[in-house]
Amino acid sequence: LLPKACSFINLNVVGLAYYMATTWAAILISAFVFTSSFRPARSFKASWPPSSNDGKCDYNFWLTLQTCVERFDDGTVYVKTGDIDAMWIRDSSVQMHPYISLAKEEKAKKGTSKLQSVIEGVLRRQAQYIQTDPYANAYNENWKSSGLVFEGKYELDSGAYFFRFLTHFHQAFPDSVLFKEKHVQEAVAMLVAVYRQERAHSTHKSDYKVFPTFRQQELPQSEGDVSYTGMIWGAFRPSDDAQKLGYNVPGNIFVAASLEPLARICKESWNDAILAEAAIDLRKSILKGVHDFGRKKVGKEDVYCYEVDGRGGCTLMDDANIPSLLSLPYLDPTEKTFDGKIYNATRRMILSEKNPLFFEGKAGRGIGSIHTGSDMIWPLALVMQAMTAETAAEKEEMVRMLSKDVFRHGLSESFHKDNDQRITRKWFGWPNALYSEFLDSEGRCHPSVSDIGRMMPEVQKAPAVPNLQKGESFYSVDASRLRGQVWTLPQKEFMVEG
Repeated sequence: LLPKACSFINLNVVGLAYYMATTWAAILISAFVFTSSFRPARSFKASWPPSSNDGKCDYNFWLTLQTCVERFDDGTVYVKTGDIDAMWIRDSSVQMHPYISLAKEEKAKKGTSKLQSVIEGVLRRQAQYIQTDPYANAYNENWKSSGLVFEGKYELDSGAYFFRFLTHFHQAFPDSVLFKEKHVQEAVAMLVAVYRQERAHSTHKSDYKVFPTFRQQELPQSEGDVSYTGMIWGAFRPSDDAQKLGYNVPGNIFVAASLEPLARICKESWNDAILAEAAIDLRKSILKGVHDFGRKKVGKEDVYCYEVDGRGGCTLMDDANIPSLLSLPYLDPTEKTFDGKIYNATRRMILSEKNPLFFEGKAGRGIGSIHTGSDMIWPLALVMQAMTAETAAEKEEMVRMLSKDVFRHGLSESFHKDNDQRITRKWFGWPNALYSEFLDSEGRCHPSVSDIGRMMPEVQKAPAVPNLQKGESFYSVDASRLRGQVWTLPQKEFMVEG
């Protein structure tokens, strides 16, 4: 059985026209029974729902901590996506992000923060995963013959999410012991090296190994078909589907936005001016590449492409998964990395029939994804449309769709445009965390510090790792000892030595 929900149908193989061709894919996905990569959901505690004043919002907010988080006695924390028992760097970063502000409030009130220690544990486990294979996107809780890699797809946004999560945590807790631990700095340096190498992909092709190897239909289609742009080459989209063209524009803008605050950590916490300089150099070349190659004139207006190849190729579309073109103001509220006028024109285009992944029907309208096929709208995109809404009416329309009865136990991955009872992935942490973040920013949700203690999962024994000596743990050992049969590292010439 396939380990990633919905990925057994890769519509990208036959190109953009296939986006609109099938509705039966969603039916198969919804009916498919996964067993090999799943474990039963951990039950909510007896104190559920929490005592705060908005049960619906709080359900979304506490979903990850209550059902997806496992705390270990080695100081690390594992966060699965929901119904898939694997830890994506992207998903886990988003799932834990809303807890940062509450952890800061908890520490201000109590002097210490249980949530802070959980967040630190997540970042520790992410850092060690990244060092075992920085080209992978998802990892196992338990060591297997493949090492810790659950899914080895090089996704540009994965590292950017780690950067964003780390820098936002640093802003709240600059004195955290985490910033004195070598593995975190080494993980950052490893990702910067990957990005430096893939910026030069047209002349220095990476020999990364897609895993599982039987999924040949999802091998990247853009290998070799690019010219140098200053942007970073990618293989797979944030939807986990293969890119059509080599440079994902929203992904590159996201990386650029995350590099500026990352450089500050390099200087202030690690006294590493060389790594900081490498991060800023990447940011500058990415932004120049986006400016020179990442847009196209459509009618009388410039719009951003979703993907480009540096040779004139431009994909005009947007996908629900984030980073998306729709999400640019969310990913960079300063708007330093993109042009507001071009974004507004792009937004109008992608929220219309001009976007092949925009669907409208009896049950709603919004952006979907190649991942679930034609006619399936993603709540993730509806949340992002609400977050970037231009009017109060648009925002309220999104909230109404997201408040449907079918979502009373949390937001799903997608629903059919004409029948909101047809859904994929009922248990999915990412959109619920993002929705709670939105509602909190709107003052519609007030998670309480008083709920933290009874929402906190118990500490359990860390999973066994082979060949550990007495006193060693998953986090303390060199990452090279955790690698299995499948892993990829950047070439040494792109590593930055501080």
